[in-house]
Amino acid sequence: MSEQDSNNNNKKRELSPTPSSSSSSSKPTTETTNNEEEWEEETPIQRKDRKKARNDCPYLDTINRHMLDFDLEKLCSVTLSHLNVYACLVCGKYFQGKSKTSPAHFHSLEANHHVFIHLENKRVICLPEDYEVLDSSLADIIYLLDPTFTKEQLVQFDTSAKFSTALDGSLFLNGMVGLNNVKNTDYINSILQVLVHIPPLRNFFLIKENYAGNKSGLVQRFGELTRKMWNPKNFKAQVLPHELLQEIKTASDEKFKIGQKQWYQSRVLFFFFFFF
Repeated sequence: MSEQDSNNNNKKRELSPTPSSSSSSSKPTTETTNNEEEWEEETPIQRKDRKKARNDCPYLDTINRHMLDFDLEKLCSVTLSHLNVYACLVCGKYFQGKSKTSPAHFHSLEANHHVFIHLENKRVICLPEDYEVLDSSLADIIYLLDPTFTKEQLVQFDTSAKFSTALDGSLFLNGMVGLNNVKNTDYINSILQVLVHIPPLRNFFLIKENYAGNKSGLVQRFGELTRKMWNPKNFKAQVLPHELLQEIKTASDEKFKIGQKQWYQSRVLFFFFFFF
């Protein structure tokens, strides 16, 4: 993937989200995160009291699939928290919580964007009314967030080639998608492309249950990237490996940093597979 394409993606949303600014003193900021606990996922009792799910949400036609990008780190763009984060299905930005004091609630009122998806449990909700949305038209978005595969599909990958169509009309061969260059990451992108096309390794990571209990962040992020790259229902013909790169940075005590071409990029991945 060219650096120009990557830059275009970066214009939609910065790789490392920064707090939004607003003239309103009541809007949540990174300094007013005392309410984070009430923005966390609801308890069983709260879930029972929640408004009944609906299949007649009037805002489904406002969803913009061209703006959806689940490749970035799942952090609230206001509080920078990873707890209970939702993606706005209209603009693609990430916001925390859904209570009346949460960033997601404020965004629904200020931007008139009403449909959100929880990035962990994949529930779609409508704000500020706060009810769950059940509609078959959302299946492709839910699958994009968390692609899953069967053993039968793995066999087909090696026996038949199938083209898919992205939202922009471009064709891509299943598994043959580009990796966006994130500030001089072309070397590590090449390594990743090789790894996700080794059949035994690919097959292991495409079945999420194989490593669901593994606590290694590197294993989980590499598994997510593999499943995204082999997703036949991708909205785009390229994937951004941002979450894995961030995890490698953390696991290497920042010896590997995005934007620097370093010889031990491959060594980090080697130790990842050697020890997981």
